[in-house]
Amino acid sequence: MALYRSRYHPPGTAPGTLSTHPDTPAGEATLCLTRFDAETLEERPAATIEECLAALRAAEAAGGKGTVWLHVAGTPDADLAERLKAAFGLHPLALEDVLNGCQRPKAEMYDEHLFVVLSHADYTGRDLHLYQTSLFLKGNLVLSIDCCAADLLTPIRNRLRQGGQMRKRGADYLLYALIDLAVDHKFPVLERLGVAVEALENELLEDADAKAMPRIHRLKRHMLLLRGMLWPEREVLSQMQRGDMEPAISRKTQVFLRDSYDHAAQALDLLETYREVLADLQNLILMASGNRLNDIIRILTVISIIFMPLTFIAGIYGMNFDREASPWNMPELGWAYGYPAVMLAMLAIALGMLWFFRRRGWI
Repeated sequence: MALYRSRYHPPGTAPGTLSTHPDTPAGEATLCLTRFDAETLEERPAATIEECLAALRAAEAAGGKGTVWLHVAGTPDADLAERLKAAFGLHPLALEDVLNGCQRPKAEMYDEHLFVVLSHADYTGRDLHLYQTSLFLKGNLVLSIDCCAADLLTPIRNRLRQGGQMRKRGADYLLYALIDLAVDHKFPVLERLGVAVEALENELLEDADAKAMPRIHRLKRHMLLLRGMLWPEREVLSQMQRGDMEPAISRKTQVFLRDSYDHAAQALDLLETYREVLADLQNLILMASGNRLNDIIRILTVISIIFMPLTFIAGIYGMNFDREASPWNMPELGWAYGYPAVMLAMLAIALGMLWFFRRRGWI
């Protein structure tokens, strides 16, 4: 998977051009329509844009009562994007970001609607997959477009079926619930990453083997990508809970967005902790490798130092002086036990040096 690849139009393309990127996974996007208020809930798993427009007209006829939620599962093609644009008056720049994918999390106010980009992550134990979630809020309409093939919105649907406060609140509260789900979905991913980091830490504390460096690098790369999502998401939530998106987001809903902001900050703090642990593990491996190298160098140095006097003695007796020319020319060569005496002297010197090094704690 190309983790650092970004999608973009060819240079010179007009802003707001709606075209599907070549890297977009093939597959047909499906529409799911949900209309609800405090008393009723209507779900249509396979809906059309026309049915959504009819639901919006019904809500307007009832005095703005009720919320209409249209969910698009999968990345829409250019034709579906054009139809969504024509039906709901969506800005082409926002739809361009939807089709391109791989966008930085952000929240933008257009003339007629609010546009929010968030992300989902899925960690399989080795690979990290990132998916973009795009949210539109326009009056009583919430439009969500999720590129992930898996249905991650089941908890929201279950809450709607159970009734309660969620059904009584407006469309901006549904938008908050979708944002909160996207933020909370990071915690299971972080938990799995934390398990991998803890297992690696226990392994390296037993044996700091340099073979673990590729695993550390892979985990740090995944966390770098998660950090690139969590930082802007926290900024988005900071903007929304401060009231920068009024009147699209009511003050009552801003209170709940503060909780989502806290969750994003907690996830980011947890991620930073894991990154620091991985950095410490890298330093541990480098330090252990350095210590092993120092041990090898120390042993080789001791061997070299021991052989220095032995080489000196052997060099002296290797000189070719004629004993017959002078009685001072190496008289030891004529001794009966000259050779054993020199060997014993060399052995004593070597053992003495080993004892000295051992006593000083150098070996």
